[in-house]
Parts: sequence; structure tokens; C-alpha cells
Amino acid sequence: MARVELPGFDTLRYLAEHDPERLEHLRNALTEMLIARSPAESQQRLRGLQFQINARIKLAPNPIAACIAVSAMMHDTLEQLQRTLCEGADDEITVPASARIIPFRQRS
Repeated sequence: MARVELPGFDTLRYLAEHDPERLEHLRNALTEMLIARSPAESQQRLRGLQFQINARIKLAPNPIAACIAVSAMMHDTLEQLQRTLCEGADDEITVPASARIIPFRQRS
């Protein structure tokens, strides 16, 4: 797979200030390339996440608010992960000693 080079900081800043539509197009194209390179089993989840990110960006009144909204999404996700890791470590997994097996009925 070929490595994609991002434009330099000054170029990205110029696009943000003078051609935000072109910057948005670049963001979408690079995001789609990244998702397409991901394992097939992850792509649907990544597209769903990108949909949520795009919705937050569209709802934001300005670029700073969009950045804060996406950052808040990341913090919420990391907080959930931390909570799961910490709480999950204390939980004991109990495996039943025996189980009753119920056979399926044969189809006619």
C-alpha cells in the first residue's frame, strides 16, 4: 500500500482560511482511503463512527465548536473504555458447573 503524504501545516492552514470546501474534500477523501484500507470486519463500524463525526461537525456553528464536539466524543469513548477496563478487572466470570442441553426438533 502506498503511503499518502499530508500537505504541510501551512498548506492546511491556508486551505482552512481560504478554501474550506477543498479542505473538507481532502478530509473526506483521506478518511475514506483509511476506512477502505481497514479490515473488512471493521469498515462498517468505522463508517458509522465517521457518520457520527460528520454529523457533529455539521451541527457545530464554527470550526472551533466542531473541534470541541469531536474532542468530547473522543473523551467520552475513552472514559467508557477506562470504566470498562477498571470495572471488568474486578468482576469474576462464573462458569456454570453443568448445563441442560435441549435438542432442536427435527424439521419435517
